[in-house]
Amino acid sequence: MKLALACNCQNRYSAGKTEPDDTYEEFDSQETLNSIAAAISDFGHSVDILEADRTFPSALAEGKYDFVFNIAEGLKGRCRESLVPAVCEMLEIPYSGSDAITMGVTLDKDLARQVVSSKVPVAKGRVFYSGDKIDLSGMKFPILMKPNAEGSSKGIRLKSKIDSPENAEVEIQNLIRQYNGPVLVEEFIPGKECTVAVLGNENPAVLGIMEIAPKKLAVKDFVYSIEMKRDYKNCVEYFSPSRFSEKVIAAINKYAVDAYKLLGCRDFARMDFRLDADERPVFLEVNPLPGLCPVKSDIVLLAKGYGISYNDLLSRILSNAFKRQNLKH
Repeated sequence: MKLALACNCQNRYSAGKTEPDDTYEEFDSQETLNSIAAAISDFGHSVDILEADRTFPSALAEGKYDFVFNIAEGLKGRCRESLVPAVCEMLEIPYSGSDAITMGVTLDKDLARQVVSSKVPVAKGRVFYSGDKIDLSGMKFPILMKPNAEGSSKGIRLKSKIDSPENAEVEIQNLIRQYNGPVLVEEFIPGKECTVAVLGNENPAVLGIMEIAPKKLAVKDFVYSIEMKRDYKNCVEYFSPSRFSEKVIAAINKYAVDAYKLLGCRDFARMDFRLDADERPVFLEVNPLPGLCPVKSDIVLLAKGYGISYNDLLSRILSNAFKRQNLKH
């Protein structure tokens, strides 16, 4: 089968002088793309790597591809992750992963929270679209601020956890300005953090839970920020499987599958939870396009902890996508 690997290669872009240094943090390195392409080739398919920019629709149409393996984050805007699925559907080419609607909703963190909140606990939060009026009345400190439509911890820094009202307004205004978009502010959840891999379609199931623990900070002070991710070997310890109790694991499994179904995720996704003071899992966000770097991506590290190799993980993802569309893998 002839496959296109739809992606955004980090090597092609560099942040401008006025842009944050994590502007292209979501994009994949050439090494990651080569690893994914090599794994898919090992399954017996031919693979071309296609950049998901303005050239993508014509390259996809002209290439006469049978299938698209989608890991493209998109270039700009709130709907950027929806563009590749939309193009694939327009050209009637089957593809992996969630559709355009799910991609759009999940990238908007507050929309995703609203969708899952009927069945899954979420932190109390508020979205600010401009810095004109920042009203934090009724919210308990500490709070955590984050861009509302970014991924890969973009805009989430160590200073994103704000412990008191002093300077909170200024910090939120700065974040709105830096990322040129709305900011979600949530009451900070003080307990342990984890990430959860869910795979499947008709009967999605949790593949595993990985606990993300700080090496140098108390759990109550830990933010899985961009600084922590960039220096993960020194700052973070990963436990896969997690060290949680059976009761906590059962609750996480239920909430993860519930959120996956409510958001309409397909094939695979990775979602993040944090435990509150009563060890109740609280939903943070979901990523239907989790990174697949063979060295450091969370879902890959999680899978390894459960004895699942990189190629096996990709095979399971691709098998889910093929089965959903009645294709042979």
